[in-house]
Amino acid sequence: PAASGPPAAKRAVAAVAVQEEAASAAAAAPAKDGQLARLFSGLAVGAVALVAVGGASETTYGLPLVAMGLLIVGPVAFGGLTFSFERAVALFSAVAGREAAATSTSTPEAASDASAKKASSASSAASSKAKKGAAGEEKAGKAEQDTPEKTKDTDVPSGWDLILEAWESLPTLVRFKGMAVEAVHGAPGALAKFPGGLLSLWQWLNEPNWRPFPWVYLPDPVAFTWGVLEVLFIAPIMAVEIIATVPAMELLKAEWGQKRCAWLRDTLPELVRSVSRPLGRLVLRDPRNHSYLPWMLFLGIFTPTLFFWALKRHANHGLEFSTLCIYHLLRVGPRLQFFAHIHTLAHKEGHAHRGFFRGIFQVFNCITEWWIGPFYGVVPWNYWVAHMKIHHRWHNDVDDVHTNLDLDRTNPLSFFLYVPRFTLYWTGLSPLALFIKRQEWALIQKLSLGMGAYYGVTLLLLWWNPVFALVYWVFPHMEACVLLCAISYLWHAFVEESDPGNQYVNSVTILDGHDNVWNEDYHVVHHHAPNTHWSDAPAHFEQHREQYASVTATIFRDCEEGKLLQWMFEGNWDMMAEHFVDLNDKLTLEEKRALIVRRLSVKIGEKGRTGKRTEWGATSTIRDFTE
Repeated sequence: PAASGPPAAKRAVAAVAVQEEAASAAAAAPAKDGQLARLFSGLAVGAVALVAVGGASETTYGLPLVAMGLLIVGPVAFGGLTFSFERAVALFSAVAGREAAATSTSTPEAASDASAKKASSASSAASSKAKKGAAGEEKAGKAEQDTPEKTKDTDVPSGWDLILEAWESLPTLVRFKGMAVEAVHGAPGALAKFPGGLLSLWQWLNEPNWRPFPWVYLPDPVAFTWGVLEVLFIAPIMAVEIIATVPAMELLKAEWGQKRCAWLRDTLPELVRSVSRPLGRLVLRDPRNHSYLPWMLFLGIFTPTLFFWALKRHANHGLEFSTLCIYHLLRVGPRLQFFAHIHTLAHKEGHAHRGFFRGIFQVFNCITEWWIGPFYGVVPWNYWVAHMKIHHRWHNDVDDVHTNLDLDRTNPLSFFLYVPRFTLYWTGLSPLALFIKRQEWALIQKLSLGMGAYYGVTLLLLWWNPVFALVYWVFPHMEACVLLCAISYLWHAFVEESDPGNQYVNSVTILDGHDNVWNEDYHVVHHHAPNTHWSDAPAHFEQHREQYASVTATIFRDCEEGKLLQWMFEGNWDMMAEHFVDLNDKLTLEEKRALIVRRLSVKIGEKGRTGKRTEWGATSTIRDFTE
């Protein structure tokens, strides 16, 4: 071998070995850094999980709950924990191997033998590389031709890839220090502007503006303060819900798209439908609503059980932050999907006055409003009475008790003026006042029954334990007030000045929506073709596409309500314009932007959208869909 050859050959072989080792180390450095980041990310998640287990295992009910949670996030946890465990073992083995190597080469004889072996190995590798070069290239080319194209699953980033990306995007210590220094340096300037900002706000709140009855008796400064305080009340828990559940949904979606979950994607949805379809034909008036049944069954058991678990823990241990977080995070679900589905079900239930169920199963009619909904802040009969007999009479005109048409929707502060209106509607108080004015006693009786039941339970819980009632019962009610207030504020924010009553403009349509629960995104169809089944809404839109196009209807694509609200509150009209759909394909981006701002700026006065209004609640004209 070359190791026993002339000194020049030995030096050449040693130089080749050193170069190859350096190149290998340089290539492995980024991968090693990424592995370390993933390792510590996994270990950090494991530490958080241990803290959660410790906080929830004070009674025998805590561990089953944690076990259930691990089953839900099993695919994510398995990949991350397995990776972390393997990397931890590999790291330990590498350290142990280095220590053993250092010990074995501590004597001159051992060092000389190791050097000779390394040189011999390098020489063998070099000669092998020269002999097998052509064969290796030929084999590699053939393998490349024979390798099938990557499946879609392998191109989807996994949950742990997203965690790694988030970990690496965190600001470094230097960046964090720079941000802190910038904040400190900018504080004096911000404080200097604060009095001027307060003065401008006060002047804006005291500008003379027409307000519909009964809001004319609620001064804007009082309404604004009310709105701010209500948002602040829900903000701490709501922030935890958003910070925890939105990333959780992204992780679950990422894992759902992985190859290892392909069997689950192929079998689970059809397995659920194979049960819900025949069950729907048996128990439902309209079998097309069979997809309601799994949600009713799951949340009809899961959420009440969760509530009574939290009640028992509170009775035994008092207020626990861990229990409070676990309850609300599991109650609303990943990215608030449980919240969204229950409120959509209550909405659909309110429109189905004959009920979903038939025959002997009619006993389950209104189960969402009366059994599941209250844990999400729903007042029974509110959708059935107030939503149907007020909102769908006036379609957000100024007689609607939660209209926003007298407000400037381009100003984000107007939202705080709107919060009290929607709150009084959601609680049932303003609908009762309107029904009394109109002397609709049957509606008053029905709504009063639901309000009496809901607020009776509220008073009972307040009498038993005010703290528990506040954070576990009143909070979901206020949470629903604010979140649904925001959705309502968006759905009917647009008005065309030349045709104020045009519902193709007044109601928003979202195509390819990211959060389209049972086709709620087709809001025009919902308002003016209410007998159209939700599964037929896309087809109905296509059938009336020319009517939408003729008035440049308010349509957005590839977004969802939360993003639209964010852009609207930020004044990010460019992003709204990018997602605005012009079915005629004539408007430029600038023209779309101007159209959006103009429609959000239109305010309706005391004559209403038709110009014929005389007094509060006196008219209830409903514009036909074909107009």
